[in-house]
Amino acid sequence: MTAPVIRQFVGTIPDKGQAQTAFDTNVDAFLDWQALQFAPDLVAFGTFASDTAAALVAANLPSLTGRALDAVRVNAAADDVEFADVTAAGWALLDDANAAAQRTTLGVAEDSADADLTVTPDGALRRDIGAAAIAAHGVVQRVYAEEKGYSSGATQFLLNDTIPLNTQGFEVLTAAITPKATGNRLRIEARVFHSASGATRAGLGLFQDSTAGALKFDQDYHPQNGIIQEFALFHEMAAGTTSETTFKIRAGPLASATLYINGNASARLFGGVMAATLTITEIKA
Repeated sequence: MTAPVIRQFVGTIPDKGQAQTAFDTNVDAFLDWQALQFAPDLVAFGTFASDTAAALVAANLPSLTGRALDAVRVNAAADDVEFADVTAAGWALLDDANAAAQRTTLGVAEDSADADLTVTPDGALRRDIGAAAIAAHGVVQRVYAEEKGYSSGATQFLLNDTIPLNTQGFEVLTAAITPKATGNRLRIEARVFHSASGATRAGLGLFQDSTAGALKFDQDYHPQNGIIQEFALFHEMAAGTTSETTFKIRAGPLASATLYINGNASARLFGGVMAATLTITEIKA
């Protein structure tokens, strides 16, 4: 694209030292040049400058195809521009005139101690958005049970490729929960301290209600008599019911031996502060 030429005045510039007739002739010629050449040339150059600027912008912008309602921003290197995907929710916030309107869009409450969010601009929003997130996907309820007492058993779990059964091992503790919604998630965690009468493997199974097969199973190895070990079992599942359901923890050796809970072959240890625990947490789906 070639810039248009701005033509210069080729006549004699009017000057106060000229004779009146020559001065008048030169003034007329100069005014004619301004009106007939200089002014049109300036308009043409202005049009050229605008067209050039538009072409430069168009050449440096990404394609606009399919970019409806997206935003343009300077890239990270600060040497170009790029599109940023903006969702309808994002535009709803960008279009809001102030923080109060944005709070309305987000559905969060105004902080009574900082009505304009000027003292701690994001404090109330963090609090209310956090509360909304917990309400949407947070903890619904938690059930906790513990067994501080001493117990033992010798009924074995089978060391083979079958699911452990609720007739194997012995019961350590239980906990019941009534889920609030069938689609919510239940997170179940058990921790059980134990020892054995000799070198053996031992197992811990999680069972539900009268279902025979274990939901989850963990195993440990005792190198010798009296060493305290800890089972740590974790399981997550859909609640699947809004009726009360009971989860049960059963422990037992995987070979001929006796397993002791919260102690060794002689007695309980640590006065009850070493305890078997079972925690059930319901998480909103």
